Amino acid sequence: MDDAAAQIMLDVTATPARVPCPLCDVQTTRVHSRYTRTIADVPWGAYAVRLQVRVRKFFCDHPACPRQIFTERLPTVAAPWARRTLRLAQHLSALGLALGGQAGARLAARFQWRTDPDTLLRLRRVAPTPDVSAPQGLGVDEWAWRRGQRYGTILVNLEDHRVLALLPERSAERVAAWLAQHPTVLVICRDRRALYAEGIRRGAPHAVQVVDRFHLVKNLREAVEAFRHNQRAALQAAAARTAQGLTLVAGPGPVTSL
Repeated sequence: MDDAAAQIMLDVTATPARVPCPLCDVQTTRVHSRYTRTIADVPWGAYAVRLQVRVRKFFCDHPACPRQIFTERLPTVAAPWARRTLRLAQHLSALGLALGGQAGARLAARFQWRTDPDTLLRLRRVAPTPDVSAPQGLGVDEWAWRRGQRYGTILVNLEDHRVLALLPERSAERVAAWLAQHPTVLVICRDRRALYAEGIRRGAPHAVQVVDRFHLVKNLREAVEAFRHNQRAALQAAAARTAQGLTLVAGPGPVTSL
């Protein structure tokens, strides 16, 4: 990335003179001092952009407020104490969500966004959880913290295929407690574990339990395999008679002398 940087100086003095205190919400006009914040923004062409924002500090006029001096907020520019703008943070958070740390950092370098894998993952962890509609169709299955040793429960919204919750263990109590907090669920697609069936009966007795296609085909395969295993002798006899009948019908084949 080019080391050249575009410096933009912003002065927010033109904002309204009466500023509310972020703690007690009492508006004040008494300016304590001014200072400059340096905030990274999305690059412009080959230039890194840094905003030098000159902001004000105010006295709080409320006598009971524990914060006597506060700094005015920039809700449309940057979060409090942030070193990057909101739009740059949103871009990096989207990269971390889509690609993860290492791959996201490599793509960010192509966009000339200076970051590292740990920063992408940290931004993703502190990002607010998006609002989701009340689920009506739910998928319940197990997932592995560590395969063969520790398992949990995954709950998926079947309407938009989004993960709603990751329960730390697979138990009927956990599933029942989660369903009790979401009474809108009407149809639940689950695997064959009896503990999930019991948890659904406790937490959502009105919901219809169905088996997904994967477990349905698996049940059919296991039933056919069990039947064939019990009928091995009959299958072998039938195979022998079929081979003998085909041999008699075909007759001896032509012999070619060498």
